Amino acid sequence: MASKSSNSSRSLVRMLVWEGLALAGFLQIQFHPFANELWDLNFRYNALFFLVAYPFLYIYRWKLTEGCLSTLLWPFSFLFGWLMAVSAYLWTAYLLLLIGSSFFYTMIHHMAALGFLFIFLYFPILQPLLGVGQSYHSFGTVLKSLLWAGLGGALGYFLGYWVDSRFGHSLPQEGHRFLLWLGLMLLGAALGALFAPKSSKGKG
Repeated sequence: MASKSSNSSRSLVRMLVWEGLALAGFLQIQFHPFANELWDLNFRYNALFFLVAYPFLYIYRWKLTEGCLSTLLWPFSFLFGWLMAVSAYLWTAYLLLLIGSSFFYTMIHHMAALGFLFIFLYFPILQPLLGVGQSYHSFGTVLKSLLWAGLGGALGYFLGYWVDSRFGHSLPQEGHRFLLWLGLMLLGAALGALFAPKSSKGKG
């Protein structure tokens, strides 16, 4: 588990910002003409889950680093830690739906493949941004990781372009070519965030 000094640096502001954004998203979902009709991917329930699970997990990482209560709640924190990755995937899909991106349909029709790839993006990048990991990093450190992730994603894009131009025609379906290209982009972004220089932990 994270050290007590690490947890004491967690910023309450970051939790309130994400909770506020989730609440605004939940209210917006109520008026979306399409979001609440997707019963196999219901964004309303995902928003409600995030509003409850996120502060629990954040405060658990912040305050409950030792003691009997920490041990009793550990299974819930472990479960919520992984479910937050699922929730982040659904929020990403909803944002794509909101802006009218065709990639939204790719996310909901290839959930197994993209969900697996999303794990490599969530834990090194999005989890530190949310502040619910065992190690807490300042906002500046997170932004630096995002920059490196962007560079890694760009390299993955160009690698995907090269692989697609060389071997893409041998794949049986067009969708498989897209998944291969996207997978290389996500892998590059994850590696970029993983190898980004880490500064000291702090508030933010």
